[in-house]
Amino acid sequence: MSSFPGNQNGPSQVISLSQIVRTIRRNFTLLMFVVVTIFSIVALLTLQMTPIYQSSAKVIVDQRENAVLDVGVLSGLPADPGVFETELEIITSPVLLQRVVRKLELQKFAEFNPSLYVPTQMEVFQAQVKNVISSLIPSGEEETPVEERILTEEEKAERVIVTAAKILAGKVKAERDGRKFVFYVTASSIDAGRSAAIANAVADQYLVDQLDTRFEETRRTNDWLDQQLTDLRAELSSAESAVEAYRSQMGLLSASGKTLTEQQISDIQAQMIAQEAEYSERRARLAAVRNSLNTGAGAEAMAEALQSDVIRNLRTQQAQITRERADLETKYGPRHPDVISIVGEERDLRAQIDAEVRRIVSSLESEVSISRRRLDSLRDSLGNLRGELSQNNRATIKLRELERNAEASRTLYEEILTQFKTTNQQESIQDVDARVLAYADVPQAAALPRKSVNFALGLFLGLAAAGGIVLVMELLDNRVSSGEEIEERNGVPFLGNVPLLPSGIGSKVQPAKYLIEHPMSAFAESMRNLRASVKFANIDNPAKLVTVTSSFPAEGKTSLTLSLSRMSAMTGSRTLVIDGDFRRHQLTETSGLKPKFGLVEYLLGEVELKDVIQKDTETDLDILPLTSTRKTSRDVFGSKTFDTMIERLKVDYDLIIVDTAPILLMAETRVIAAKSDQVLVAARWRRTSRAALAQTLGVLREFKANVAGVALTFVDLKRLSKHSGAALSNYKAYSKYYINN
Repeated sequence: MSSFPGNQNGPSQVISLSQIVRTIRRNFTLLMFVVVTIFSIVALLTLQMTPIYQSSAKVIVDQRENAVLDVGVLSGLPADPGVFETELEIITSPVLLQRVVRKLELQKFAEFNPSLYVPTQMEVFQAQVKNVISSLIPSGEEETPVEERILTEEEKAERVIVTAAKILAGKVKAERDGRKFVFYVTASSIDAGRSAAIANAVADQYLVDQLDTRFEETRRTNDWLDQQLTDLRAELSSAESAVEAYRSQMGLLSASGKTLTEQQISDIQAQMIAQEAEYSERRARLAAVRNSLNTGAGAEAMAEALQSDVIRNLRTQQAQITRERADLETKYGPRHPDVISIVGEERDLRAQIDAEVRRIVSSLESEVSISRRRLDSLRDSLGNLRGELSQNNRATIKLRELERNAEASRTLYEEILTQFKTTNQQESIQDVDARVLAYADVPQAAALPRKSVNFALGLFLGLAAAGGIVLVMELLDNRVSSGEEIEERNGVPFLGNVPLLPSGIGSKVQPAKYLIEHPMSAFAESMRNLRASVKFANIDNPAKLVTVTSSFPAEGKTSLTLSLSRMSAMTGSRTLVIDGDFRRHQLTETSGLKPKFGLVEYLLGEVELKDVIQKDTETDLDILPLTSTRKTSRDVFGSKTFDTMIERLKVDYDLIIVDTAPILLMAETRVIAAKSDQVLVAARWRRTSRAALAQTLGVLREFKANVAGVALTFVDLKRLSKHSGAALSNYKAYSKYYINN
């Protein structure tokens, strides 16, 4: 037979629903404790929190243009997102909030004035604890006290206002409603009415701030304009004096600032411009009428024809006759006498319209001819006057330059004067770019704490914390818990659970004795199953030499060995159990034997085998014990004498069971395991670590031992269902088949 099969695929990483349920059942008490504790803490903190009320006022910003000056001093707010963000900052600015504090006298409330706040006993206690802790923790450098100057009463009052405004800043929030030109001013307070009052006061102060800003900008503009007017007035007076002095010096006669020749030229030029416009207009009208006649558009398309009252009346009559003709044709047909008559009337009207059009065209041609002759006459007069003007231009060049300077000064002065008058009017009538759409109402319920949300959050945090704790515990839990876990992780057969025996008051039950007293118990049945599983692990070659070992002491190995041996003897098999733990010889002590000679003495050749083997006091089991005084450092299990003894005993016995020392501690156990037909590994339920069991099986694999399987000892069958998914883990389902008392 080959050595035990290894698990080539490793443990399964799929977590089934049944595993989750078993994990919850195992840790249900801890889960409930964590959930209830965290939920209670959150609920307690929520119920102790001071209710906070919130109220909002709605402010809209108008995008109308309110510009007063071309220089752009006053204007409506542009539709720029950055501008609205700036307005939000203004709403919550310290200056504006200080005005709100003064208006509502918020400094008189403990909520905004820390000096008026009376702490609760719990807060006093917390402060004392913090002070004690701070005094115990050594600080780095000692702080040098800073001497503060004595404040006046006004300064103290102002400091209280500033402090209240800082606290108010944390309770006021301004937000824009999406991409709309709407602000929501939300205020929080422990008093419902106060929250609404604060929100409304902030909105009102924002409007007042806009009004003050506009007023201040207008006042500064007026001051600037007044200074500009003073300077321009002096400049204009100087320029006009220079013009009059030069005119007197050069003897240039003028009226309204121009010479007589210039005035005549100007008049003629104005007449020419008007005449040219009139001539161009009449030519255009004549051309439009001719174009309409040439293209056959008719009187309907001629603007001149449409302006004629005669044509308009004729067209009205024509439309009437056309409707009547259409009605008669529909009623009597085109050959009826009435239809023929009305067609004749329609023809006469069309002829009258054409005659009137021809009259209008003839009149237009006459007007164009007269306008052309007038224009030619004006051109001749203008040419003569220009000759006279050229003689005066040399003397007037300097005059024109002086007049231009004076005119420029006059124009600028008049513009600034107009703006100054306008801003004076604007200073008395101011408008703002915002208005309140809805004032805040007194809230009926507290906004914070949101109890339902906090309770749900507390429950969620409790479940999350409990799940995390259980997950960490499960990840850190390295103890063997079930048979399927052993098979899955280590790839070796699981041979069964050895139940935990009931312990009496003040006494400890001995498993080997309990086996005899309760042969129909679950414990006895587990021994029967182990015997069959070990002996017939290889059905073709039933085992005769079986070694029982464990990873460490106190895993129930010796009790298991003795109980298994007694059960084998009770079934009628010739059975021998060998105490192979040379250091502790617990099997000998548990059996109640106190031999003079034992296994060591026989292997050393000091006694015969028949003198060493003793009978069990309770059954027909033979025991090869160890003496408590004889020790040896020799490798007795590796000697030929031991091999010869085993071959001899196999002839006389059906089953030989060896109780050995823990395999991870003692080397001799590995030797006897390699020589055995089967090896039974005992692991204590919920105590033996998975790593230790894996290391034990790894050692056996190195020594090519035949591992029959692993048995779990001290198994609490009532709790096993929380760790194992096997059918037999349900203690109630099969406990009625056994008699344990």
